Amino acid sequence: MNAVAIAAAVIIGFGAVGPAVGAELAPGSSQSAATTDAATTTESTGDATAPPTEAPAADPAPDASTSPPPPPEPSADPSAEPSTEPTAEPEPTTEPTTEPTVEPAPAPSAEPTTEPSAEPTPEPTAPVLSDEKTNGLLGRAAPKVQTVIKPFAPGAQRLSGADRYETAVSISRRFSPNVPVVYIATGATFPDALSAAATAAAQGGPLLLTQTAVLPEVVRAEIVRLAPARIVVAGGEAAVSADVYTTLSTLTPSIERLGGASRYETSELLVGGAFRSSREAFIATGRDFPDALAASAAAGKLGAPVFLIDGVLPGMGQSTYTLLERLGVKTVRIAGGSAAVSDSIESQVSSRGYAIKRHQGQDRYLTAAAINDAVFRTSPAQPLANAFIATGADFADALPGAALAGGLRSPLYITRAECIPQPAAIAINELQPVSRVILGGEAVVGNAVLQNTACAQVWAKPASGRITGSFGPREPICTPGGCSQSVHRGTDIGTGCWAPIYAASGGRVSYAEPLGTYGNFVKIAHGDGIDTGYAHIVTGGTLVRVGQYVVAGQQIAWSGATGAATGCHLHFEVYKNGTQIDAVPFMALQGIKIG
Repeated sequence: MNAVAIAAAVIIGFGAVGPAVGAELAPGSSQSAATTDAATTTESTGDATAPPTEAPAADPAPDASTSPPPPPEPSADPSAEPSTEPTAEPEPTTEPTTEPTVEPAPAPSAEPTTEPSAEPTPEPTAPVLSDEKTNGLLGRAAPKVQTVIKPFAPGAQRLSGADRYETAVSISRRFSPNVPVVYIATGATFPDALSAAATAAAQGGPLLLTQTAVLPEVVRAEIVRLAPARIVVAGGEAAVSADVYTTLSTLTPSIERLGGASRYETSELLVGGAFRSSREAFIATGRDFPDALAASAAAGKLGAPVFLIDGVLPGMGQSTYTLLERLGVKTVRIAGGSAAVSDSIESQVSSRGYAIKRHQGQDRYLTAAAINDAVFRTSPAQPLANAFIATGADFADALPGAALAGGLRSPLYITRAECIPQPAAIAINELQPVSRVILGGEAVVGNAVLQNTACAQVWAKPASGRITGSFGPREPICTPGGCSQSVHRGTDIGTGCWAPIYAASGGRVSYAEPLGTYGNFVKIAHGDGIDTGYAHIVTGGTLVRVGQYVVAGQQIAWSGATGAATGCHLHFEVYKNGTQIDAVPFMALQGIKIG
């Protein structure tokens, strides 16, 4: 897509789904909200930048011939396990299963008035699946209709309202009237709306929130404006009351309720009511909201469903596998690390023949970045039309935004209120979005985020030990691993063998494999032209992979003596605009003393 082309509307073809057969389903017990956060390590893809071959330590640490102790027990997170072989540089994008939708170029004015059409998306999936929960029919396909979404002007803008219900309406107003469907969920808790976001995106309609007992007037008026062919209520009467359902029934020719006995059953009913087939599917914990938010938007690009599961259990229920099989899913993407979706679930899913892709980060912000990097990054890099940004502290504004982001095939990132966390800010900037859409008012996401302000870069000591080799000229050193150059372009730290090595700051891993006299080498891009390098890592001691986002102080490797090294140590480098500089004064300016 030419990012400077002019367009004023997104016209997307969607397949609507008729009401499920049978009366109102069992009320969902979806009011409880869990507080578990996914704080794990990322798995995604990206580019690598190889540095020049550099020298070993002038004053080596303890002799490499000393038998090193066995490595400490790796963490529970699977990505923390050291690899026994060099990591091959992967392609920068994970393989989507559907053709990418041509995004509309942003309009030149703040309020575009013309509405050309973009290339229509593949016809969305609508189910015709047998299941006892819905009296033998999960959904019935209806004629294809078109959804028109007003595009965003270049630059930053905010969608907000006086409360969560008005904010959802502000987001919904990007949709033109006569939408095929509107999804309704309670604004009090997240599980039902979380499941509905991805299905709303797939079906070409917005997600609106309601109070449990009363439909807010602003929401009723928005539904009248949208004139939907159908309304889907997510959740049972405990979430959206019978009175609200009755009111909604007067606003549309067709209405259905999809609510199960739990948030997980409701999720399956919603997926079954919106998808006929899909080669991929996301699974995310239903105990918290951040991971599934980003997954919902990414799922919109892939045309894939999002299943909520109880991630702490040893396995998924048979009903989930039954629906995965009926949809024809081949690849399961896991949103979050093992603290969110257990390793035993991953093993169980893999044992049933599904390909697994786990997208995870050290915290919720980096998990969202990992999901978006895997789904939206292209090579060569092409600017995205939009990036949506919502608070990571609450769910209300992000849920309707995830439905819109998914409908526009755009990523959703989460942020702190006062600034964009590092290195999530790096991830957003690397995707080069033409428009940045902030979801929620200033009290939720401050103006600093609107202005693309990143949080202050945090720095940490890369390793403990005395300095055994300084930056600058020195005599070459030759070992069986090769000869160093006459200029030492790094700082050697006498760590000893199998000592932990830490990321000096947050960033994206750009290199993680053997490199000449460096031996096993890791390089991290921190943004603003600053990179750091870590050489002579022990074989099997690299704990990160290319494309992974890391935070300051996160362990990335174990020290060793690979390459041109006479003993176990860390050769640490700092790059500024591609050129090595003396790490000691640079780190001192960041408040970190080496040695």
